Amino acid sequence: MTGSGSGSHAVVGNKTGFAALWAVVAKVVIRLRYLGLLGYALEWLLEACHSSSKLHKLLHPINTPKFHLLAISMVLAGHVAEHLHQEEENHHQEAHLASLRAELQKLRHRD
Repeated sequence: MTGSGSGSHAVVGNKTGFAALWAVVAKVVIRLRYLGLLGYALEWLLEACHSSSKLHKLLHPINTPKFHLLAISMVLAGHVAEHLHQEEENHHQEAHLASLRAELQKLRHRD
């Protein structure tokens, strides 16, 4: 009996560890939500090279497909981060709403 109990604690520990790891990853990604704006700025700058010869000469070393791919990747990462941030805010609002409803139910049952 003691062996099965310790095994169940290990499984719960793994789930908790995974949840904690996911929470840390989510917080890091959420902080990157402004990366999309930086990606848009980089893409704009790279595209501006097509309309200005001075900019084209100045930014020629970074006007490569790799930098265009970097800019697009930054935009995508920013969108994912913003989505995760929005999801986190929704969960907080749902939890707050649930607590308010529970409090309202308690007040209704008192009367």
